[in-house]
Amino acid sequence: MAEKQQKLDALKRLSLLFDDGTYELLDGSADAGARIAHGTVYGTTVFAYAEGGCGAFSTATAEKLSKVYSLAEKTGSPVVAIYDSKGVDLNGGGLTLDACAKLLSRCSRVSGVVPQIAVVAGTCGGFESVCASLADVCLMESNAEFFLTAPFNDTSDSEASKIAGTAEYAKKASAAAVICDGEEALFAKTRQVVGILPSNNLEVPPFCDFAEPETNPADDAVLGTVDAGSEIELFSGKGRSSRTYLATLMGSPVGVVNINGRVCRNDTLKIARLVQFCDAFSLPVVTFLNSDGFVVSADNDMNGGIRNAALLSHVITQATNVKVAVVTGNAVGSLFSVLCGRYAAADLCFAWNNAVIGEIEPKAAVSVMWNDRIEKDSDIERLAVQYAAEEMSAEKALKDGIVDKVITPETTRSAVAASLDMLASKRVSNISRKHGNMPY
Repeated sequence: MAEKQQKLDALKRLSLLFDDGTYELLDGSADAGARIAHGTVYGTTVFAYAEGGCGAFSTATAEKLSKVYSLAEKTGSPVVAIYDSKGVDLNGGGLTLDACAKLLSRCSRVSGVVPQIAVVAGTCGGFESVCASLADVCLMESNAEFFLTAPFNDTSDSEASKIAGTAEYAKKASAAAVICDGEEALFAKTRQVVGILPSNNLEVPPFCDFAEPETNPADDAVLGTVDAGSEIELFSGKGRSSRTYLATLMGSPVGVVNINGRVCRNDTLKIARLVQFCDAFSLPVVTFLNSDGFVVSADNDMNGGIRNAALLSHVITQATNVKVAVVTGNAVGSLFSVLCGRYAAADLCFAWNNAVIGEIEPKAAVSVMWNDRIEKDSDIERLAVQYAAEEMSAEKALKDGIVDKVITPETTRSAVAASLDMLASKRVSNISRKHGNMPY
């Protein structure tokens, strides 16, 4: 854990958030140490609520935060909520509960309308942890506290109880998307997140300054494709084989999914979360896939693997944003259909020239399709290589219409950028209905 640093008050935190440290307060008093203000972040108007670590979350502070959400909704501006309090005021009784319910309604009402960014700078517990978790992106300082129920109330000796309330715990629980050491780094990263997002769901994403990557895509598909230094990894504590990012590509904001290895139930849930977020604000999603499919585990399937795979499929097929997939290695089984299928998951699908694409792994395919050629066990390895080259190659996938183009790793950045530019005017309408039923 990072060395503890001096905590900042609400006004100092607001100055770190806004351009040139300049903002206008929207309240007349520092009730319970909470202040509300508006200013700009990279020129975009933003409304903010900031706690300073003194006092409890009262009816008055709930009304302040509700006011911020109301103004953000009226103007189509992002909301940044900075949490650090002693918890809900116990003297407020039913009035505080009612004010909290009103605030939850406000948070949900603007979900997908304006970006909501939560910043856990100190203690964020109980009701406030629910508000923070409703945000699109939650960032947390490494020494802050984040919990739904007070950690000291859990007297068990479980591994989770030993780290409950910490940044490590919030990271593993996917409650916090980004962890930063120190408040200056925390607010610098918050500004970066706000700056990469549109003001609201009707605005086009901003164009950002960018630099060419210094990495070859063959060494790192993501860092070799997106603009240098633009990547913001989200939810790194979840999923064994996936990494999800916000980034820019040729200055344009994108969501990025990078998969290397078999996908578990946490991977699919994390990917679905990014896709849904990007779709809400019309950010394209670029997916890099190198996987032999879903993990082979009855435990994984029983504890959410099947359901979460279906959830991912539901989210990605309902998403109307631009979706581009690149097969960077293996793409085996139903995972290809879920993430790269051109009739649901991707508008365009590219494959590197060394890609392997098929229903099952080459060894398993040989055991079924070329069983008559196997005379001894050593034949399987040789035949699997031959089968992959003849029946599962990128060129075969292109010939069969499974992918749109075969590219080299070195041309990935230019190919993806050109496809995003071509698809920028995409317009799709879903069937009229109240909502689909997600397989939670």
